[in-house]
Amino acid sequence: MTITTSSGPNLRLGSILLFLFLTSACGKIGEPLPPLIRIPQPIADLTARQQGAEVMLSWTLPHLNTDGSAATTLASIEIYRSIREPSLAAGAAPAVGDLDLWRVLKTEPARGREEKKSIRDRLEGRDLSEVLEGEFSYAVKVFNRKGQTAGLSNIAALWLQPVPHPPGRPSLNPAEAFVEVSWAPSSTNIDGSPVAAGVAFNLYRTSSESRSTGSPLNPTPVAGTSYRDGSARLGKTYLYRVRALLETDRGRVESRDSEEATLFHRDLYPPGPPRQLTLVTGREFLSLAWFPNSEADLAGYHVFRRQGPGEFQRITTTATQRTSYEDRDLQRGPVYSYRVTAMDLAGNQSSYSNVVSDTLE
Repeated sequence: MTITTSSGPNLRLGSILLFLFLTSACGKIGEPLPPLIRIPQPIADLTARQQGAEVMLSWTLPHLNTDGSAATTLASIEIYRSIREPSLAAGAAPAVGDLDLWRVLKTEPARGREEKKSIRDRLEGRDLSEVLEGEFSYAVKVFNRKGQTAGLSNIAALWLQPVPHPPGRPSLNPAEAFVEVSWAPSSTNIDGSPVAAGVAFNLYRTSSESRSTGSPLNPTPVAGTSYRDGSARLGKTYLYRVRALLETDRGRVESRDSEEATLFHRDLYPPGPPRQLTLVTGREFLSLAWFPNSEADLAGYHVFRRQGPGEFQRITTTATQRTSYEDRDLQRGPVYSYRVTAMDLAGNQSSYSNVVSDTLE
């Protein structure tokens, strides 16, 4: 059998149709795109503050990469420290380019839910006299998962000073509307020198609901050795710590924390008694009414009744939140007397209201 092929106009038409089909089915191939480089922006808010003979560092992790994309590939952080002899210029620090002055202090993971990170430089292995004479500068680098970084952060510098030893463990004296916190100050600094006049204090409080101690409880430094915490709520557990505070020409510096004092602010305070209990007599009942209590933790009221010269008995099975009560379980003839108490959510009962008495008509 012989196979023949077509030629001529039909062949040319088929070739054109095949070309149009192939070109319409394929997209245009553009220039190759460069690989994405997701390097996190350098940290810009590094801070360093003295606390006793240690340095507290804190910073915020970057939200963006250098190309403006979201910084979702953060991996680690390197903390750098430089120590040199004190200079006369307050806040002086080595330049970013002086890499020979920097030493890696610590490496920390950058992952975690908290955007705000912090570490404590305990200055291990250094004599106290060397610590107090040296000027300390810090910087950090943040790396992505490929080990890439945009470089050092801002530089945070400080000159450590002889601050007081921590105050004594605070004493806590609770009242219904506040907790009175008091403490004994230290008489010596960490280098053994006497504490100079003008030392103030900061009080820090944490609770089972919040462990943050970033800001002191007092809005301004405490000049004395006591503070009244009016924001403490009944039924909550609080932990208190105190730090001595010095105002210097280089800023504020604090001592280490005092020992921690814990308080469960127990609600032992009953509500006030109901006021102006009145009684209205009907043909089949005696009706009571009284003014409402204003306590925020009020749970309700209990009504007590006495028949003739007998003893008062509670006639409400559960605390009522109404400020009135209608008593129909009565007989004609006897004199009935009533009094009311208030209850709070902690189970504290008030003293009794005034007594009212009457008989059925």
